[in-house]
Amino acid sequence: MSLLDAANLEISFHIHKEVFRVAGRIDLTLEKGETLVIAGESGCGKSAFAMSVAGILPPNARVGGSILYRGMELVGLDQKKMRSLRGEQIGFIPQSSSTCLNPVLRIETQFAHVLKRSASKVRHGEAIARIFDELGLERRVARMYPHQLSEGMKGRVLAGLGVCLKPTLVIADEPTKGLDDHAKEGVMAMFSRILSENNRSLIMITHDFDAAEALPGRLAIMYAGEFVEWGPTASLIGNKPRHPYTIGLLTSLPNRDFRPMPGRCAGIRSLQKGCRFANRCPKATPTCHKIHPRLEQVSQDHWARCLNA
Repeated sequence: MSLLDAANLEISFHIHKEVFRVAGRIDLTLEKGETLVIAGESGCGKSAFAMSVAGILPPNARVGGSILYRGMELVGLDQKKMRSLRGEQIGFIPQSSSTCLNPVLRIETQFAHVLKRSASKVRHGEAIARIFDELGLERRVARMYPHQLSEGMKGRVLAGLGVCLKPTLVIADEPTKGLDDHAKEGVMAMFSRILSENNRSLIMITHDFDAAEALPGRLAIMYAGEFVEWGPTASLIGNKPRHPYTIGLLTSLPNRDFRPMPGRCAGIRSLQKGCRFANRCPKATPTCHKIHPRLEQVSQDHWARCLNA
């Protein structure tokens, strides 16, 4: 049995009697011990997907399709049962360290509130000290308040809170955002350790391809609410992508050609009939504007949603 199976997943938001679909027809399988990195432009639906798995979408969100975690259906699951899964089974690391840490509690107190849910008899102080050592944080940080920390330090604290109960599946939304090289190294080392323990799995949302390349596993590229390509991370980043959008993302990086893609990501209110990338694609044909392509296998463990891949 796979650890996570998403089938025909659709996510929408209901705002003032209007329905905005932000992700649709997502199919995904994640095995135990596997890493999946999801990349794409802001607004493409990456975070909405991550939050749907963790069960933390806002009340106006609607989720259709299926998300199975170890065979348990998460879509429509009672909130009490979902809360019992979060933390020890499914760990979530949000991207906004400034708003997700409690401003009136010391860092050690926030860790203690999370660790008290654990069945382990390890003392809180010992557990916090271990996590801080792994993240490269000084012990004195435990006695501080969030407003006394830099953004990089808050980001590392938030990552530590998300994994301190040793969940089977860790979902990290932009965990290296705003971190300097030293802080990023600590977070990535923590993820490497997580993956080496008891077949734990990781889903990481990121714009940071250097961070993606540091983790073995698969890379999924998302555009306008759907996956347009996925395959082994080393292959996709190593100049073997097949979808024009993936190629455009990589060539726009500063350490590559630094050539930004023309146009803007398709808005959720203006999705076209055919390929959603056709209006920006240098390889688009008239057929691309009429037919919505399927995600097709182009080589071993490599899939692309493109009529010309």
